Amino acid sequence: MELRHLRYFLAVAEARHFGRAAARLNIAQPPLSVQIRDLENELGTALFQRTARGVTLSDAGAAFLPHAEAVLAASRQAVSVARDAAAGRGGRLVIGFIPTLAYTLLPHLLPSYREAYPGVAISLREVLVTDKEDALLSGSIDVGIYRPPARHPEIQTATIGEERMILAVPTGHRLARRKQVAAAEIAGEPLLMYPPSRGDQGLYGTVATWLRTQDIQPESAEIAGTIHTALGMVLSGAGIAIVPESSACLRIAGIAFRPFAEPQARVPLAVCWRHGDPNGLCASFIRHVQAAPHPWSGAARPDTGKPAR
Repeated sequence: MELRHLRYFLAVAEARHFGRAAARLNIAQPPLSVQIRDLENELGTALFQRTARGVTLSDAGAAFLPHAEAVLAASRQAVSVARDAAAGRGGRLVIGFIPTLAYTLLPHLLPSYREAYPGVAISLREVLVTDKEDALLSGSIDVGIYRPPARHPEIQTATIGEERMILAVPTGHRLARRKQVAAAEIAGEPLLMYPPSRGDQGLYGTVATWLRTQDIQPESAEIAGTIHTALGMVLSGAGIAIVPESSACLRIAGIAFRPFAEPQARVPLAVCWRHGDPNGLCASFIRHVQAAPHPWSGAARPDTGKPAR
């Protein structure tokens, strides 16, 4: 039994006439009669009662009708789902993200993506910075939104924006009184740093490179594994920290965020995926992310708070 047999059966059942059904199907009547007879032979029963004026459904045909309709509807749905997935309009997309993007970039990107692609089911996976490459390579996520990008020969990236690095200090700190902080003013201050990563990449590399360009050697302080940890350590008085500007969105009581007077260090944001594997869903998401304006561009800066007096 093939789908065309079911289509022919439904056409005859609706028209109640072989000639009219053949005209609707744009085929000759004899081949249609042959196909219906083949279907009846396969089922072992007559589906129609034939008269000189036309045909009516037999009891077997009436029982067979809703199931034939359901099979054809399911086949059309399967085709539609496959085509939508290939075009990026349907299916399930697993998006990985580093924790600090949960309250900054994701709320900026996902509502508009859901509106543009309502047929896509989105699953979100929080990914630690140290696991961002493995999450993609293992297939546990389809795409990742990272800061800074993953760096692996089997991972492709597309930069979607960048963030300034700003200073986080306790609100009672002398630098909290500044509207902007000169880089030289952090010399001698205990500066919280991030763990070095391979190739001097990541936040550590960004901060360390900028400090070298400013000819600054701050006092060594503790190592913070994440930005959230760094901010908690700032609150505890363990030191000051250089963090991405989106951290100011947290508006943590007891912490003041201040930009630097000099050209700031900048850390890129990127969407990442497995090399050669942008399926329809991934490709549509990548296009959407690339087309969306970056939330910190232009005047859209997070409020860093008023300087203390």
